[in-house]
Amino acid sequence: MHKPIFMTILFSVFFGLTSRAQQVAIAGKWKTPDKDIIEFYPEGPVFMAKQINTETEKDKKDNNKIIAKDLKPVNTKIFEGIVIDPKDNKTYHGRFTINEAVTELNLKVKWGFLSFNETWTRVN
Repeated sequence: MHKPIFMTILFSVFFGLTSRAQQVAIAGKWKTPDKDIIEFYPEGPVFMAKQINTETEKDKKDNNKIIAKDLKPVNTKIFEGIVIDPKDNKTYHGRFTINEAVTELNLKVKWGFLSFNETWTRVN
């Protein structure tokens, strides 16, 4: 009788820790090569990202715009979802991959047979 209870607790703890690791990995602020600051935050079971700051005056109008949504974890270091270009609101499939040290985030966006890669660095 105690074995099913123990197994339930063990699975709950394991999946709770796995879920927390996923949140810690991508949540927070990241700096793009253009020096924009992007913040990732949980929204229910998925993650969202919005531009919160930029150094260029012409891009300040894009502050607080959502630039990624419905990011779902593939594993603890990879998230896939929709990436939105804040300048024209076009959407693309994107994949965010976090390095082992959790200091760099590689974005890969695909459109057709072409792709775009960019590496961001953790701010906090």
